[in-house]
Amino acid sequence: MIKCWIWICSFASVLSLHGQSKTVPAAAAVSAVATTDFIRFVEKDEGDSLQTAVVEYVNDRGISVDLIGAVHIADRRYFEALNARFKTYEAVLYELVGRPVEQRQTLKPGDGSDKLRWLGVMQEKMRQLLKLDSQLQCIDYKAPNFIHADLSMEGFFASQEEKKETFLNLWMKAALAKAATSDGQQPASDMSLIMTLLMSQDSATDLKRLIGKEFDRVEQLMAGIEAGDGTAIIGARNQHALQILQKQIAVGRKRLGIFYGAAHFPDMEQRLMQMGFKKRRIEWLKAWDIDAE
Repeated sequence: MIKCWIWICSFASVLSLHGQSKTVPAAAAVSAVATTDFIRFVEKDEGDSLQTAVVEYVNDRGISVDLIGAVHIADRRYFEALNARFKTYEAVLYELVGRPVEQRQTLKPGDGSDKLRWLGVMQEKMRQLLKLDSQLQCIDYKAPNFIHADLSMEGFFASQEEKKETFLNLWMKAALAKAATSDGQQPASDMSLIMTLLMSQDSATDLKRLIGKEFDRVEQLMAGIEAGDGTAIIGARNQHALQILQKQIAVGRKRLGIFYGAAHFPDMEQRLMQMGFKKRRIEWLKAWDIDAE
């Protein structure tokens, strides 16, 4: 669940790409050979929406794994639809850095770590500003088929230390990735755009449309950040999640879901394919039904 660096690096940098987004026509077909898109902004005459993908992969043993993309603040009905879907899996491997849910009294971003307390403040501010609901409050993490598949706080910070991963070098990697997609345009500074957003008097609908048009750049940005040895944010956590997946497969589970933020999935898809899985099906869910308000 934690998006400590994604919210700073990805979210801020994505905002600074305003005007360069790759909005997707609603009727666009999914290419069987193209790199899978896991989050997109769709513009239609009857209304715009931010959508996340559920992508099914199968192997020659008949084992099915769905990558269930998420954004962490969304319409309540989106989370309700996910809760209903989760009941159809033998196991749902969930993203939540820190302790498993059963060891917590309350669910907080970053497991209440002092180092990451600001994350909860920022997410709550964004939730209120956009008039959305929180994944932590709406998803039934105590469902019997939910299995924790993320790093502990100690493991996460140890991975960052091993990779010599700091706020500064991640920010620099994000800036380089952003520059590679800027098409020669000069973006406004990240901080000025964040302040403009947080101090905006625009309606929640207008702000969601602004942000939603840029969210589908997160995957491209994260690919740039992951270049080289990868990061603790994405690569290390994905590796851990798939180790948990292999353990579940080993005990006989054949229909599984992995519930992680959509930005994790381009890397996780490649890892699944290296394990012998092939993409079979993609379904899109509306996370933000922007004009339905």
